[in-house]
Amino acid sequence: MLIDTLFFAEKSPVRKVALLLTIPCAILPILMATATMMAIPFTPMLFKYDVVLFAFVYLLYGFGLFLSWSSHRKAFPILLFILHLIVLSIYSFSNQFEWLGYTSIISIIATSVSNQYFRMGSADCNECSQCENI
Repeated sequence: MLIDTLFFAEKSPVRKVALLLTIPCAILPILMATATMMAIPFTPMLFKYDVVLFAFVYLLYGFGLFLSWSSHRKAFPILLFILHLIVLSIYSFSNQFEWLGYTSIISIIATSVSNQYFRMGSADCNECSQCENI
């Protein structure tokens, strides 16, 4: 059975939420944030100043990726997230290429899936000494 030892060992509620946001099953908040950020120049989609809320979701998501990276030292999910941010900014501010919107969505999904793989499903994680110490 696969157990996310990093999540269950965490005591801080903020860190737990940040780690939860990076799980593919809980990807809805980051997808909503991505859709809102695509509506630049920050026109409200749900309510006034929803961009501030979703920027906070992005910060928590990035923090969750950092926590996973600090445990497993796999940079691939962070590189995918940086690619997502670059593609999202180009799409939002130029709005010339529609395919960049799809690339942005696919890259954030790939970020969450790869991060979860390194946290739970990889052989590297199952063999690492840090997981055994938790």
